[in-house]
Amino acid sequence: MVFQEESRTSWFWPLRRLTTDTRKEQESKFCSGESDDEKWDRERAFDIADSIEKGLAREIVTEFMHPLRRAAKLWRFHVNRSEDKLQYRLFSDDGDFLMYARASLEAKKVEFFTYNPSERADKLFNSSKPVFTMTFNKEQTEWRIVQERCELCQFSPKHLSCACHGKQQVAVIRHSRQPVGEGIFNGMEVMVPGLNADGTRVIWCPLTGRGDLGVPYGSDDTQVLVTKKPVWNDEVESLVLDFKGRQILSSAKNFQLALSEKPDHVVCQYGKIAPHTFSLDFRYPLSVVQAFGVSLTTLFWT
Repeated sequence: MVFQEESRTSWFWPLRRLTTDTRKEQESKFCSGESDDEKWDRERAFDIADSIEKGLAREIVTEFMHPLRRAAKLWRFHVNRSEDKLQYRLFSDDGDFLMYARASLEAKKVEFFTYNPSERADKLFNSSKPVFTMTFNKEQTEWRIVQERCELCQFSPKHLSCACHGKQQVAVIRHSRQPVGEGIFNGMEVMVPGLNADGTRVIWCPLTGRGDLGVPYGSDDTQVLVTKKPVWNDEVESLVLDFKGRQILSSAKNFQLALSEKPDHVVCQYGKIAPHTFSLDFRYPLSVVQAFGVSLTTLFWT
């Protein structure tokens, strides 16, 4: 995945382009006797092609699954929250839109989309087709992110894919609460697929014989992250964390994550910087959807 750092190059990945003239030529080849579903699929395909031409297509969701490239510092992003606290948009710090999430409290889930519904020109947003889904239990203590179309079996017939077996698992997050000083510490443990010896990602498809991502399988198969515990500060009478490089407002949702075997090595931090804006800074080995999803599990933290 490419992120803006040294240049103003667009964040979006390069894809082959299909010109508008080519679209017109191909559209003319289709007969008028197609079904409504076939027509919708065809029109969407051409809309995707037009977006590719403009550099705006986001159909390759694996880009959101790749860990960020290694860096000595955290990559900086921010999250904008809607007034009703149910919609979230992730942006790079340069202002590029990356991902949209919508929470449904009744359904106990959060749906993730690669297109921004607030952009009028964005024809490709489909509210019924999230690319990732995060569900949570009744107690709001366990959260699970899955990819709707598995990278390994997405082209198999549905009854032969992991869609009927829980789908590809992306992350499992468990919450806990404990007293620290005179305050209450909201903590979490995060399990994400590990990395193979050659540096490639472990794809957690149930059809490969892998069970629950939340059950430890060994250091090669999973990576575990834990929240860094804050300290009680008598002067401000609050729990505090050192968010290096960020001016953070007080919030129960603020947290820092570190690798379990390196508790002082922060790989993700989430902090309030405005009434409806939060900084989200993270780095390898986390991916965009993992970091964004983990930050939204603080939805009920008060």
